[in-house]
Amino acid sequence: MPTSFMSLPFWIPQGIGVVDGIASVCESELVLEFEVREGLLRIVTREVVLPFEEIESVVFKRTGLLRNVLLFSTRRLHPASRIPGSRAGQFALYVTSAHKNKAREVESLLAYGLARRDLSSMRDSLPPRRRNLRPEDIT
Repeated sequence: MPTSFMSLPFWIPQGIGVVDGIASVCESELVLEFEVREGLLRIVTREVVLPFEEIESVVFKRTGLLRNVLLFSTRRLHPASRIPGSRAGQFALYVTSAHKNKAREVESLLAYGLARRDLSSMRDSLPPRRRNLRPEDIT
């Protein structure tokens, strides 16, 4: 796994239980590690890697005094299907108020990565002779 820029503890409500995990933002992907209860006694650790190419958007929202949430949308259903509580390519990671500033930083870091991805794809769609133009060259 690539070096992590930042990690954030999160939780996801699931039935009468809770899924606990850690989200790590790396250079070009979001890595979610979480523990899921299977049966009465068995706890399994899972890892889901979401490349930035698969993430459509991320939004931080306050949902009360002690609850904050990062809302994700993916471009396809498959990448989010292994995350508990996901529906139609969307999922939520809940964060305690103690980590709300870190959640905002994660949102900013992901938004920056998504913007770089979009700019890169726009640049690649230009004809080769226009890719290296400086702003002052454009008339």
